[in-house]
Order: sequence, then C-alpha cells, then structure tokens
Amino acid sequence: MQKSQLSLALAAGLFLAPASELLGQAMDKALITHQSESIGIAPLMYGIERGFYRREGVDLQFRILRSDLAVSAIVGSREVDYMYGAGTAFRAGAKGLPIRILSHDIKSVLHYLMVPPSIQSAKDLKGKKVAVGSLGGTNMAAARASIEALGLDADKDVTYIVIGAASIRMAAMETGSVQASMMPAPWNARMKQKGFKEMMFAGDVISDPLNGIVTSKEKLDKNPEQVKKVLRGFLRALKAVRTEKRDVSEFMAAKYSLDVKTAEDVYGTLIQTLTEDGTVSDQLLQEQLDQFRKEGGVKKDVVIGEIVDYRLVREMGRELARPIP
Repeated sequence: MQKSQLSLALAAGLFLAPASELLGQAMDKALITHQSESIGIAPLMYGIERGFYRREGVDLQFRILRSDLAVSAIVGSREVDYMYGAGTAFRAGAKGLPIRILSHDIKSVLHYLMVPPSIQSAKDLKGKKVAVGSLGGTNMAAARASIEALGLDADKDVTYIVIGAASIRMAAMETGSVQASMMPAPWNARMKQKGFKEMMFAGDVISDPLNGIVTSKEKLDKNPEQVKKVLRGFLRALKAVRTEKRDVSEFMAAKYSLDVKTAEDVYGTLIQTLTEDGTVSDQLLQEQLDQFRKEGGVKKDVVIGEIVDYRLVREMGRELARPIP
C-alpha cells in the first residue's frame, strides 16, 4: 500500500468516530492500530470505552490496520502513533527496525486453527490453503506452530493465503476459497456457530507474548510524556479487566456479539493469560527471540533491550501504586 492509500485508509476511519470525541476537550490525540478486533485486544478496547486513556489526557483513537502496514506507518510515515501487536513488533525489532515494545498485557496466543467438518485429520489438511492475517506476524507464527504440531511440514504441506482481517478470513472460509484459517478469539466461537470446528488451539503449542503498547524509538525519545499517559491508561485498563468480571463480560458480549455464557467462558480464558503488571519474564522474551533466530531474518547482534523497554511501564506502575496523600 502506497503512503497515499494508507493515509486514505486511516482518514476514512476518522469519519466513523463520534463527533463528541473529535470535538472534546483539548488533549493529546493519538492513533493506535491492530489488525483485527479480537478478544486479544479486549483490554485495550475496554480501556478506551471506559475512558481510562482520556482521563490521563490522551484521546486514543483505534483503527484496524494490517500489522505489517502498522509497523511501516509507525517507523516510516509516522501516521500511526502506537500499535497493539507486540508479537509482530518483536519480529520487526529483531530485524533491526527502530520500534519499541513498552508493555505486554497477554502472555499467550489466543488463536485457533479453524477447519470445516470435512477436514478430520492432518492428512485431510495436506495440500490445502490456510488463511492468515499477514506474513511474519503472530497469526502466521501461530499457524506454522499449529501445522507443525499436527505433524505436517509448515513450509511444504500447506499454502498460506494472506487475507487480513478476521472477518474477511471467515468469509473466505464460508465461500470455500480457503480450507483452513488461523482465527483469534472470539472468531473461533463465531465460526463454531456456523458449523466450523477447532482443529488446534495455538496456545497449547506456542508461547508468544501477544499484545501490548508499541511505538517507535523516535516517539519514545521525543514525546515521553504522551507515552507515560498512554501507559497509565493501559495499566488502569489491565487492572479493571482483572477485577471487573461482570462488566468486562458484558462488554465483550456486546462488542463481539457473543451470548452471555460464551462471553463469560472467553473472559475466563482471557484472564488466565493476562500479565500481572504489564510485563513478561526475560526468559519468555529470550525464548521468543531464539525462536525468531531459528526462523531467520534476525539481526545477529540484536538484544532484547533494543526491542522491549519496560522502564516507563514499571515507573508508571510504581506511580499508580502510591497512596493518595
């Protein structure tokens, strides 16, 4: 996508924003993106809905944008301020791009390999087309890990088709143009309602810190105060998701068109994957980097500290924990 096309896609989203938000009180405006509205970004969406970011002084607008385009927009055109795809960002940082992961909210992969009833085994999947969100992102990594766990060659036995948003992948499954798709929750639940089935839960075979606040090194260096505001909103949302079960379940039921029971079940899965303080262990990050090195394309001398920077989220965590005088 050329820069002009990217600008048009992002600008189009602004016309969908409520006028009350666009004409609100003067505050920092920032744009954050993710490639789909999956359960994996429920903490972000709940935080925006509840006004946690606005209370910190940031009018944080959300747009759907393919993760590879988001990386380019953050470090290149600067038309995007933040993205929520920490897995994709880690891969980009490992290749040497000036991008920084500032926090993590989910420490596991909430993706499912969905297939039609006609596919009963790995043998039936061989030679078929598998839809993914993008090449090189978390969705793709989950697909490869799932294919390998089924005993197939992830490079030779299936063909990956990059389609983009989960809604479009589901449509492709319904028309039969692809025979399998890697889908984030709650799209797995929607597809089961349409007769498809879960062949593999990627979280059983891959550990990949999934989402969190990501920005460019330039943004971090030049506007740390805005970054701090965003991270305070992030931490407030993380705490709320942990403690407000009923409200969060009702929010997810409405947001993702789920029945109450399904929303509560999804909440139970989500809560098990949430980080305690917006960070994951050095060991998990090192395992992730080692895996990327095996896949190739990683800058030889890159270290975790050049990709993940938890200094500000820890500082904001300490600040929020202080008792009010």
